[in-house]
Amino acid sequence: MKIRLAIAAVMTLCAAFPALAEDITLPAPTKTGGMPLMEALAKRASNRRTMGEKPTPQQLSDLLWAANGVTRADGKRTAPSAMDKREIELAVLTADGLFAYDPIDNTLREVPACVDLEDQRRGASAMVVLYYRKTQQTRENALVDAGFVGQNLYLHCTSKGWASVFLGTIDRGKFATALDREESEILYAHRIGIK
Repeated sequence: MKIRLAIAAVMTLCAAFPALAEDITLPAPTKTGGMPLMEALAKRASNRRTMGEKPTPQQLSDLLWAANGVTRADGKRTAPSAMDKREIELAVLTADGLFAYDPIDNTLREVPACVDLEDQRRGASAMVVLYYRKTQQTRENALVDAGFVGQNLYLHCTSKGWASVFLGTIDRGKFATALDREESEILYAHRIGIK
C-alpha cells in the first residue's frame, strides 16, 4: 500500500502536464536461465562504457525484477530489506522519459518531465536506474538496502553481458525535484548499457 501511495504522490508532479503521464505494463519477468552465480560473481565488474541499445520491455522487466522485484505473495523482494521496510524505490530514466517502477504491479509509471534531465542522460546508456528512499527508514538501513539492490543489478547485468556502473556522483537535487521527493534522499544511480 505504501508503494502505491508513493507512486500516486509522484504522479501529482507537474499538475500542468497530467495528460502526458502514462503507465507501461511490463511483461512478466523471465525467472530462469542466465549465467551460473559463481561465474557471474567472478566476472562482475564496473564498466563506465555504458553506451548501448534501447532496452526492450522484456529487458526492463527482467532487470527491475532482478533489482528489487516481488518474489512472494507477501510482497517479499529479490533484495533483502532491513526490518522488512522495503523502502528502496526505483526510478528509471530512458530515452523515452522518467518512470517510477511499481514492483507490485510490474509497471512503469511515467513522471511528467518538469526538470530538464538531458544532462543526466548525456553520455549514459539507454537507461539509468535511480535509488531513493522514503523518510521513514534510517539512512544507515537505506544505504544497506541500496547495496543489496545494487549487487542484484550488477549480477543481472553481468549474467546478460551488459555494462553497468554504480554511481555515487549524481545531481541528487535535480532528481529529487523531478520525482517530487524533496523530503527523501536520492542515494545512488546505476548506469546500465544494454548490448
